[in-house]
Amino acid sequence: MAALQAEVARLQAENDQFRRALVDMNRRIVCGQLTGDLPDDFLEQFSQLPDLPLEQVLRFLPAHQVAQMRHVSHKFNNLIKKCSQTMPKKAWNGSVLFEITLTGQLTVEWFDNHGSMVNKTTLAGNEIALSELLRFIRIGGRMHFSHGLSAADEVLDQLCKAWVTIRPKVVIFAGNLSHTSRDSLKAFLVKVEPSIRWLHFQGACNIADSLLSDDVIGAAGRLDGLMIKPLCWGSELPNFNIGDDTLMSMADADHIPSYFLVMGCSGITPGGIRTFIQKWLKNERLKPDGKTYDFEMECKLAFFNCANISSAAVEEACADLPKDTAIAEAYASPFGYWREMSDGFEYLQVNGGFEYRSSSRPLTVHFSSDVFFPHLVKDPS
Repeated sequence: MAALQAEVARLQAENDQFRRALVDMNRRIVCGQLTGDLPDDFLEQFSQLPDLPLEQVLRFLPAHQVAQMRHVSHKFNNLIKKCSQTMPKKAWNGSVLFEITLTGQLTVEWFDNHGSMVNKTTLAGNEIALSELLRFIRIGGRMHFSHGLSAADEVLDQLCKAWVTIRPKVVIFAGNLSHTSRDSLKAFLVKVEPSIRWLHFQGACNIADSLLSDDVIGAAGRLDGLMIKPLCWGSELPNFNIGDDTLMSMADADHIPSYFLVMGCSGITPGGIRTFIQKWLKNERLKPDGKTYDFEMECKLAFFNCANISSAAVEEACADLPKDTAIAEAYASPFGYWREMSDGFEYLQVNGGFEYRSSSRPLTVHFSSDVFFPHLVKDPS
């Protein structure tokens, strides 16, 4: 009993100490700003508080102040490192945009689900590392790597730190990738693999042909959508070593992506496209009337400037498929389409591409870049 009473007394003393410190702090906060001077021994008194109340304080501090507090004392440094692994993090499910300014500074802009900017942080020099800024934040939603070298190795390496939690559903690379290596990009995609569903390289420039390959894209796991549409200057065309393995990895017995739109991918073959179409058709099912078919999903495929792909080559590869899975013959009008109904399926030739269709779920194969544009994701800024 004596020991219990002593423990109760100790906890009561800690609570009183904490309450006095908070009361004193609240008196100095006016309109969200700290006013006046703190007592000379404030930090010493504050650091003597037990871990639990300090953890609660950390949850409400701005991210850049948490990083600064690591330099206050060994106690704060150790506490912050521990809490970044154990404490629930603030979820951010809007959009986060990374951008390198003309002066070489990295800016991080935070947008809500309505596209309104909530906060903007500029990281100058070595004052605060990006990984420190994100210690108590859980990034969901969308991640945009926008203008400049926003996806350079040093940025991706910071995002891959063990204490950083990034779980985006959508990742867009739209900046200069000249300082992005295969290893850093692959490590980043491994990091986001548990959550990512849509991956875009849209309008990105200076992408080395060796940067994108089957094993790098494969690190992102099973995707619902993939777009590779680099920014090309003049007659310069990409030649990425992406092939049938990437296309097949996005389709299995239970899952078909919503779109696979690529440019300059030399490893994709007509045979690979045929196999993909066959997998898609296996997902058909009879409707309740027992006569017509339905699909669990719809899908768009686009292959623009891919060395081994042409409309004629794909049509030839699929020529021996049964009639109800055959590719439609070409129609002369670029604005119209040709239609035939057979056994519940509908085939259309649309804008230079082929379409397989049930009553409401089409799979289309395109060979121009027009189909890319409806799927582009704009920066929230």
